[in-house]
Formats: sequence, structure tokens, C-alpha cells
Amino acid sequence: MTTKSERRKHQRYPIKKGAYATISPRSSKLGQILNISMIGLAFKYIDAEPEHPKNDINFETLFLSSMGYYVGDIGFKTITDYEAPDFKTPDTSLDTMKVRIRHVKFTELNLKQLFDLDYYIKHNSNQDKNTALLY
Repeated sequence: MTTKSERRKHQRYPIKKGAYATISPRSSKLGQILNISMIGLAFKYIDAEPEHPKNDINFETLFLSSMGYYVGDIGFKTITDYEAPDFKTPDTSLDTMKVRIRHVKFTELNLKQLFDLDYYIKHNSNQDKNTALLY
């Protein structure tokens, strides 16, 4: 039986604090990156707005940033997006705020984006064999 770790082509690495992803332009979803690879990432965010209609998804792109590093205008496809069971938002009067986790796969990366993404991962992740995530 093949496990997920055996099927994964690119290792995902835990990310250092201070690395963020945001979906733009029709969204204000900004969150902390949890893990990253050359083909995708997972990030958690506070969802305080309703989802846009599915036909708007094609116009959204992903931006990554941290202290001194930036990768922009990345095409992506959402693989999963679910409410995070272990994260609680601070007490607020807004019951609509939920912490969610989104897993995305990068799409149509150009050469500059590939180079920038590789550089971003090298400087913002814990890249050693003991910390690689195999899921």
C-alpha cells in the first residue's frame, strides 16, 4: 500500500514565524503560512467575510511575504479549505470569525516566480531532513 509520504514529490517544510500569504485582489484573506514546498503551501487565516462566488476564483492570485522576502502574483488552485479544529479566535462580538486552514497548489509559475519561490523557501523555512513534512 502506498502512503501519502511515498507519493509526495516535493517535501513540505515548516515555515519560520513571520511568513504570510494573502489572496488578492477580491479577498482579504491574510494568514500565517504553516508549511511550504515548491508546488504548494498551507496557511491559516481568520475568515471574517463570506466566500465569493466560484466564478471569481479564476481572478485571485496568491502573494507571499516575510521580513525582506516577497513572491507575488502566484496562480493557485485550492485543494482543501476547512475550519481549524484546534484554533480559537479571541472573544469577539462577531460569531462569523473562524480560523480556517487552506491548502493550495501553485499553478502556471513562470521562471522568475520559480526562482523567487525557491529563494523564499530557503530563507523562510526550516529546511533540513529532520523537519521535512511528509504529508
